[in-house]
Amino acid sequence: MSLESNRQITQEEISRMEKDLCKMEYALYEQYCEIGKGFLETAEQENKKINRLVDRIIETHQKLAEAKKEKCCPECAEHNDWDSLYCKRCGEKLPLVDDTKEDEDGTE
Repeated sequence: MSLESNRQITQEEISRMEKDLCKMEYALYEQYCEIGKGFLETAEQENKKINRLVDRIIETHQKLAEAKKEKCCPECAEHNDWDSLYCKRCGEKLPLVDDTKEDEDGTE
């Protein structure tokens, strides 16, 4: 055992140790907060990238459905025949298709 462990620690030393401990714990807390902020910023940036990619995927699905004369169910994203009234997968009522657009284009 060291000499210091054999002697009595004064109240002043205890107070100083408690104060130092409090400072160290607060410094640790601040470091964890900074790490958390960094993770949050990274997650937000990645989420924006993911959302842009998902939007592009949805847009491409819609274009593909139009090219294949299909329509996409707004509820489950199942591709259905262009003239279907209800989704073949979930039974959701499908939006009506504007046939006049096709007639005007002469693509019917």
